Amino acid sequence: MIKSFWLFIISLFLALPAFADIDPAPLLNKVSLQLQADQWVTTNTALVYVGVNAAINDQGMGAIQNDVMNKLKQLSDKGDWHMIAFNRSLDQSGLERVQITAQARLPQNELSGLRDKAKKISKPGETYTIDNVAFTPAEDELQKANADLRNNLYLQAKAEIDSLNKIYPEQKYYLYSIDFGASPIAPAPMVAGNQIMMAKMAGASAPVQVGNKVSMQATVVIASFPDVILQKINH
Repeated sequence: MIKSFWLFIISLFLALPAFADIDPAPLLNKVSLQLQADQWVTTNTALVYVGVNAAINDQGMGAIQNDVMNKLKQLSDKGDWHMIAFNRSLDQSGLERVQITAQARLPQNELSGLRDKAKKISKPGETYTIDNVAFTPAEDELQKANADLRNNLYLQAKAEIDSLNKIYPEQKYYLYSIDFGASPIAPAPMVAGNQIMMAKMAGASAPVQVGNKVSMQATVVIASFPDVILQKINH
């Protein structure tokens, strides 16, 4: 057993000259940089939040939900209403009450007069209020903006590569990697929940496009071909 081990060690030493002709992995010349792209996203729609406070007498929960949805459609039938909060409690008199928050994305021409409509559909024991009007881009608007931002960053990276190859033509730089990191954060909503803004919108002759700014960053690594490969390309 010991003799076999030493024979194996001796064979490794004899084979070393053969491995000496094999070059190690060639090193890359790399350039790392941070790129950023910004874009304004405009929208003609707004998220409308409606608060509902209702007392339940002999109505079942299903009946009160159907009644609320029908009233919301009277506010506007140009959007899909969704209940995003539903709380049930007893008041001091022992009467059961529900508090509901609903939302829908509505076009701007549906926003004028919403507060008056909310008062008209309210009745004793069941009130409707416009809690907030937030101008935020829709999901499809954000997706398109993010795609445009990525294309912008690709073009910026290409411009950097072209510039490097112009200055160092013998290096032949190429895009090694690009990392967009985490998904960009959606822009903060521009709130128009006060009566002054609502009055201005009601008197506007045409819908006003509201803009939100979005940004995207990318870490780009540009590398050149190793000398070994360049020698083969040039020869």
